[in-house]
Amino acid sequence: MLRRALTIVLAIVTLGLSAAVPAAAATLTDRGYGAASSQSDLIALVNAYRANNGLQAVSASGALTGAATWMAGDMAAKNYIGHVSSDGRSPVQRMSAFGYPATSMYTGEDLGAGYPSAGGVLAGWQASPAHNAVLLNPNYNAVGIALVYNASSTYKWYWAADFGGPGGTVKVAIPPPAPAAQAARPAAPPVAERAAPAPRGSDAQPIEAETADEASDPAAEAETARVAFIEALRERRIVHLIAVLLRMGVI
Repeated sequence: MLRRALTIVLAIVTLGLSAAVPAAAATLTDRGYGAASSQSDLIALVNAYRANNGLQAVSASGALTGAATWMAGDMAAKNYIGHVSSDGRSPVQRMSAFGYPATSMYTGEDLGAGYPSAGGVLAGWQASPAHNAVLLNPNYNAVGIALVYNASSTYKWYWAADFGGPGGTVKVAIPPPAPAAQAARPAAPPVAERAAPAPRGSDAQPIEAETADEASDPAAEAETARVAFIEALRERRIVHLIAVLLRMGVI
């Protein structure tokens, strides 16, 4: 059985209160894995994806990059995944602390862990409707992306992508952190926690975490039941025909 790469992705569309200047960010920057190149690659991939969907490009923002770098470093240093940072702040509070006017802007955040490449984390976000909605939000025109690597952590690679755009008043519910990997597995399988993006002026409702192994396919189950019924009916008809032929003395 092919070993699946560990992935954790979270998405949230946010707008909230400002915060004080944060503590020093973790300094576990990924120099050995080309973090700066990966970040620019991901911005290019995101913009190509948005262009293919008729949306404006997002430009790199120093304030959002600072917020994303702090968050990726915090997750890598503290070994967790979640939109609420280890010091209890929301995405909007962190963005505001780094100088982005998040309280009067549309904002969004995608987080990922376990992906060593920009293409990999983008594919993970695209596969989740909630994260994909953040990528394709037409209100965004700015982004900050960070990748931090910590060899001693559970997931090694930690991504944060903070988006912003002009205007908007959106309230959201912050989803809880994704569950930790099962201890029995030497390398944890993909786990995803999805939070539905909030429409303007409404509250987002988090969607319960789900793994690919746990997801059921109603159509496949119905087809299996139909095939089983046809096979059972066919067997009954054959038995009945044999009984009739026996009574007639044909066999």
